[in-house]
Amino acid sequence: MHSTSTYVQTPRQVKERWVGAARPDPQPKGVDLSCGSTPAPHRHRFNWGDFAALSYVWGDESIRKDIILSGETVSVTANLESALRALAGDNTFGDRFRLWIDAICINQADDHERAHQVQKMRDIYSGAWFVIAWIGWSRPDADINHAFRFLRILASLQGDQRDLERLQIEEGEPSKGIYFCALNGLMKQEYWSRLWVIQELIMGASSTILRQGNQVIDWSTFCNGIGVLYHGSNWTLKDRELRKELTSRGFRDNLVWQTYSIHLVHIDLRPLSRFDGEGTNRIGFRRLLDIANSADCRDVRDKVFALIGMMDPAIAADIMIAYEFEPPKLFAAVARVFIAHTKKLEPLRHGNPWGPVGAPSWAADWTWDGRVRFSRPEYNLVAPPWEPSDPEPDPDAIYCAHGSVQASYTFLDDWRLFSCEGFIFDEVVGLGAPEAGYFTWHKHRIAPCPSWRSSYGDFEATGSALWHTLLLSVVAKGERVQQRHAALLSLPSMFWAALPQFQAKGWDWLMAQGGYYFKWEGWRSTHDSFMLGEEPLGSYFSNAIPQDAEELTYMEVYCSCQRAVQQRRFMLTRNGYFGWGPDNLYETDQTKEMKVGDKIAIIFGCSTPLVIRPVGDKFMVVGEAYVQGFMDGEALALTESGTCDIQSFIFCWQWRLKLLLMNELWVFLFLFLGGNIYVLSFLYLVLAQ
Repeated sequence: MHSTSTYVQTPRQVKERWVGAARPDPQPKGVDLSCGSTPAPHRHRFNWGDFAALSYVWGDESIRKDIILSGETVSVTANLESALRALAGDNTFGDRFRLWIDAICINQADDHERAHQVQKMRDIYSGAWFVIAWIGWSRPDADINHAFRFLRILASLQGDQRDLERLQIEEGEPSKGIYFCALNGLMKQEYWSRLWVIQELIMGASSTILRQGNQVIDWSTFCNGIGVLYHGSNWTLKDRELRKELTSRGFRDNLVWQTYSIHLVHIDLRPLSRFDGEGTNRIGFRRLLDIANSADCRDVRDKVFALIGMMDPAIAADIMIAYEFEPPKLFAAVARVFIAHTKKLEPLRHGNPWGPVGAPSWAADWTWDGRVRFSRPEYNLVAPPWEPSDPEPDPDAIYCAHGSVQASYTFLDDWRLFSCEGFIFDEVVGLGAPEAGYFTWHKHRIAPCPSWRSSYGDFEATGSALWHTLLLSVVAKGERVQQRHAALLSLPSMFWAALPQFQAKGWDWLMAQGGYYFKWEGWRSTHDSFMLGEEPLGSYFSNAIPQDAEELTYMEVYCSCQRAVQQRRFMLTRNGYFGWGPDNLYETDQTKEMKVGDKIAIIFGCSTPLVIRPVGDKFMVVGEAYVQGFMDGEALALTESGTCDIQSFIFCWQWRLKLLLMNELWVFLFLFLGGNIYVLSFLYLVLAQ
């Protein structure tokens, strides 16, 4: 099946038209509306009746309960049993209004059946009369039971009412001493960590009812309530209020929010469910990777297949052919499918040799945990006046390092290899510190280059290139920086130096950033002495904010630099330029990182440069790069002048380097053991594992 220009309605649109034309009758006496409005029998869409779908977490599969299904005893997980017991008490489901449940309706032991049913997930959850999102069970006296009430309060707020600090002063809401703990408890539930539910919620969207025990809330109210946390200074206020509530209960540790789940709802689920309802396809390769990183699944392959319903149908159909592939080959197949359908090499930006399952370096490993979505230049910043739930810019259109030259590539018979065209235009000669996890940097691993000299010009020109680099040349919504964003050079390096100036200017939002300023503080303290030729990096900055400065500008540069220093390593190039290369922030093995001597290449069809590494006559993709002055096709002039030659690259998998080293060891053992073929054969088999 291939995409055409013919408009095809989504299952949800078809269902909503039906619902609109046939408004549900009043519910019979005794039927609980908590699961959504059920259709009257004469309004069922199918000859056999109609259905809802359950979205839930399987839970510990070793803890089982028996249920009676059509007169037969069936073993299910305890979490599913508790959900079914609660739903049975509502008398919502009968002979002709049914409930679809994956664990019961799909033979999980049959890969062929699973593959067939996975392709239907979009139709099932989009077409269900409603989707029940079972978050879990809770004790009657648990704080979490107040979460839905809190979200309803937040969702009802309009305009200036959304300022929670003002609301607390004027109304005494929501400082009840329970609400923030309750909401945090809700977002810490295992439900939000299961990858499959992301697809299910996006497909169900406006037809979804969330349920925690006997507490229920509709999807729209839930999302609108979460959205208020992003208004004004509420994001920092929520931190303070949670600490107060937990401290009042005697807690001294773990006084932090489960922000990952909140971001998942507001930045991914809310807008993507809206796009799906409109029938638009907004979910590309890069966004899918970020969503896959946000949650877990039982089978590594489900990193891909749990999101199959969110892909373009033609792409999804081709990927399903690879359902039974092992993860390395599957990830290569996914990259190949996206390349074949888009005719672009953007997936190469997400390759690296560090993935744990051994995928080819040119194909993204969907299990790699070093991917930080908040570092993306297209990511909409969490700060007023921006609305993070707005569509993100197209990540393929922010830069154009390849000058719009079309991709030229070949899929080789060996799935581990990929051939394409481009050219090498520079080389890494110096490196800043790699990240040591999320909070610090390995300063002792800086690799200076004393001979480096700036090709940007004098001190002022180099400083201009520096602030462009530290902002990735873009601010919110992928918009290019303007000269006013040179304000970064006067953003104080430490919060203690910044706070009095923020206070004097009445910059409330920046005044509240004490708990988040550490990224800029840490990067500056680590790199201020890093030499850019004859000048240390810190000499380009001042701690004094000008009198006529505007808060919006400083908010923009603060948020943008916080984004840039994540998952990137500052680099110097042989030709006198600087920029960013890929970082591997959770890795302690120093062999698994970018290094001096790596090459910087333009690959036709790929919008950013790539850092690549020669491996014999082939290359490995190390990761995407930013090189100031070469992000909009400028490097093509080097091929026109004859400075750089266009060549074919064959990118290989990460283990090829191991094989080359093993072959060198083989030669040594051959000489050392005097050519004993029996001993050598045994050793070779052992080393090859």
